[in-house]
Amino acid sequence: MTAEEEAKLFEEMMAYREDIFRICLGFSRNASDAEDLSQDTYLKAYKGLARIHTPYAIKEWLFRVARTTCLDHAKRRGVVRRFERAKTREIAVDPHTPESRAVSQEGLESLKEAVSRLPRKQRDVFVLREYGRLSYEEIARTVDARLGTVMSRLNRARRAVASSIKEAGYGRTGRSE
Repeated sequence: MTAEEEAKLFEEMMAYREDIFRICLGFSRNASDAEDLSQDTYLKAYKGLARIHTPYAIKEWLFRVARTTCLDHAKRRGVVRRFERAKTREIAVDPHTPESRAVSQEGLESLKEAVSRLPRKQRDVFVLREYGRLSYEEIARTVDARLGTVMSRLNRARRAVASSIKEAGYGRTGRSE
């Protein structure tokens, strides 16, 4: 691969910065860790550019690198089934009152806890779909599973998260994205 081809591929990879960050955030539950994991993902991807034989599949390959990087990070920290609670709490909306801020924060913590309790395979597809906004086909290629398997895992994950949130007293939640 020429230096020009390598530069073009890396530029194409950089178009997915926000997606990669959201995926890393979904796995790590912490913005600071997500930023570090995103950088690690791009570093690993850059080092592996020479192995790319099908440039049209760079998006799925990059998402696979991000997922693997996040899972490796979790293993290194000794956390396979549970993710660390976020030390820095972030709320996507700007609430107007202290009461609504507290309710929003509790709901966010309830969601994080529900996602962290999912079995790994369900959590993977949930994070890739809801945080990474990948299509079912992209998820299937990323996790190397059949489309029906991805849909089934995602359905079970969504039901489990909804049930967990309902048990916590927040009823049915709508997606913010």
